[in-house]
Amino acid sequence: MLRGARGLRGMTQARLAVAIGVHVTNISEMERGLRPIGKEMAKRLAKALDMPYKAFL
Repeated sequence: MLRGARGLRGMTQARLAVAIGVHVTNISEMERGLRPIGKEMAKRLAKALDMPYKAFL
């Protein structure tokens, strides 16, 4: 879901990482399912990608 939402908005992993204040490695790991996305992170992603946060949980 994260990779698709990011792609639809034309955002790179690096740009999204800056927008939510994390290292680009975190974005990569979340997209590959290696790092869980908690509620607070989901809210940060949702704000940056203009989506409901529950889409990332």
